[in-house]
Amino acid sequence: MAPVVLTAEIRWVLLRAFGPPAQVCSHRIDPARATELATDLGLVERIGARAPADLLVAELGREAARQLTAARLRAVAGVGALAELVAELAAMAASSSIPIVPLKFAGLHAGGHLLLGSRGAGDVDVLVREQDAERAAWLLGARGFQPVGMTAAEHHLPPWQDGRGRMVELHTRLPGLRVPGHARFCGFEDLESAGGLRPAPGFGDACHLLRPHPMVAHLVAHGLAHHGGADDYPVARMLADVIDVLAGDCRTLGAGAREWLDDHVGGLEAVLGLCDRLKAGDLDGLAAGAAPPEAGLLRHVLAGSLDADYRSRLVVGHLLHPLTDRGRWRKVMRMVRYSVFPSDADLAARFGLPSARLVDRRLRLVHARRLPGRMLELARAALHSARRRVGRAGEGAAP
Repeated sequence: MAPVVLTAEIRWVLLRAFGPPAQVCSHRIDPARATELATDLGLVERIGARAPADLLVAELGREAARQLTAARLRAVAGVGALAELVAELAAMAASSSIPIVPLKFAGLHAGGHLLLGSRGAGDVDVLVREQDAERAAWLLGARGFQPVGMTAAEHHLPPWQDGRGRMVELHTRLPGLRVPGHARFCGFEDLESAGGLRPAPGFGDACHLLRPHPMVAHLVAHGLAHHGGADDYPVARMLADVIDVLAGDCRTLGAGAREWLDDHVGGLEAVLGLCDRLKAGDLDGLAAGAAPPEAGLLRHVLAGSLDADYRSRLVVGHLLHPLTDRGRWRKVMRMVRYSVFPSDADLAARFGLPSARLVDRRLRLVHARRLPGRMLELARAALHSARRRVGRAGEGAAP
């Protein structure tokens, strides 16, 4: 396996985001490029929260350090509003007797796993019982939230947004998590009966949290199988989340997550090993290819955020091998619809707009003009993927 190419700037980003705070960066870096990479990898907030201001100034210079600090302050403001929303949803759950489980950012926040302003987030995700989903959506509407147009997915309702731009997604299943013997992905009742939930101190009796092992399993399934670098979700954020949840030797503390993962979700051992190496600042070992699973995963994490061609191939892979507990072709057709006939909410997310209300005919026209090029790009990626598959089959058949 070829070694991971770690430039001085990538080394600096990984060291400051994950490594020992006292470890010195001995490489000469380009401050502007390092800041750009930190942003592309979704780690600029984490670096700003972990590294002292004087260290950032010494390594980057005053202007680049100011940009990182400003990014962290923006994250604090944005996630502060979402943190308020988590408390509001917990109060709504208690008053209506609808149990909820905050997920991803919301679960990390409610569980006390995050440094202030160390993680960006765009919405609040909560798991509810399937029979409670419509009533929970009605309660959101009564509190001024409005659906933003996206069609429902297999595992969640369309998102709801309030006048402050805060968005909520109501999930009914956790893709990639499965209790042994069950045909469907985990829902609230599955997690509860299998002992996967715990109380959320300070958030009322109706608010629950995933225990560490199912939480890690959900983070890995979400980061590697549900997104996996095929869109704008930075997979490096998943590594940070796993490290923050386990807060120790990841290989040892996270091994129990395997029993919660669906058989089609791989990579847990590589994730845990890579997290331990990043925490130790062992970048030379990764660059030398000394740990093939971890080095391969790091290559995937970096390319998924930095290489557009690689990301296009991942999109094709997700189309051909969707993470689903229902018919594969139904999932494929849903993803084709998303690409060709996106909703207003889909386009808003694609163009980086805060609300679906801002999507107009002009943006629809821009999407239509870009569509042939996008389809050609996906076709090329599909051809590349097919050639690689044939090549691997030929190698396997060779004497």
